[in-house]
Amino acid sequence: MSKNRILILILVLFMTGCQQNVKTSAEKPPIPEKKQDNVVAVSAGVDDKSAVQDVVTTSSPAQSVEKTLTTSEQLTQHLIEKGEGALAAERLLTPVEDNANLYFQAALGRDPGNYRAILGISAIVDVYTQWAWESALRSEYARSSRYMDSAKSVNPEDPAIEEMTSRISDLQKRRAQVAKVSKKQSSLPSSKEAPKPLTEGQYLLPKTLFSMTEDEIISHIQPIIDKVAQADRPLAIYWPNDKEARLIYQIINSRVTEFRVRAMTYHRADYMVELQQD
Repeated sequence: MSKNRILILILVLFMTGCQQNVKTSAEKPPIPEKKQDNVVAVSAGVDDKSAVQDVVTTSSPAQSVEKTLTTSEQLTQHLIEKGEGALAAERLLTPVEDNANLYFQAALGRDPGNYRAILGISAIVDVYTQWAWESALRSEYARSSRYMDSAKSVNPEDPAIEEMTSRISDLQKRRAQVAKVSKKQSSLPSSKEAPKPLTEGQYLLPKTLFSMTEDEIISHIQPIIDKVAQADRPLAIYWPNDKEARLIYQIINSRVTEFRVRAMTYHRADYMVELQQD
């Protein structure tokens, strides 16, 4: 074999090897770039927990911040607090420049839907209507009427005013009916047997009480109801019929709404109800 052929053969083998190397290099996949998030985490360090926590916290939703009251809202709240203090001290409508109604009304003027101010106005009306009822029980109707007028001046639309007006009116009607019946009985000729004298707190009832109409029964028992409501004293019911004695108690107890009436019944033909000492 001549030298030229050997040289050509060597050259062909050399070129073939270079082509394989180029192909191998081209087939290798590109190295992926690292994500920026991973770089941040790695740069923080594996043991640096606080740094990792900072990254997580930054990605979470922002937490709500407590609302700060405006100057106007602070003034409204101050008025309500002043009103609640005046209410507790029973400065309801007086003095003119420092009373509960003044403060609550001012707060409502600034914030018409303010819940605390509305409750304050309602509380003032409740106090006046309760005072009106207590005065009516003592037959102080003029004082009772003044308290109701005060309640109306605070909030004439409050349903408690109409309810208490009706309640006081019913009380006056019942008492007027009792007085009428008593006057009629006093005009009747006296019986031969003198009635047993009564002491304070004793109420004699007709023997024929339960043969009367419901209104007549109530008219006879109403003075006892009024006295019990004022004094809160236990009762002694002297009646020959136990069933009728219990019925008298039930009538009295059902019309005294402030507390439960205490009573004892005695099987005696005295036809009397007595208020006892505690």
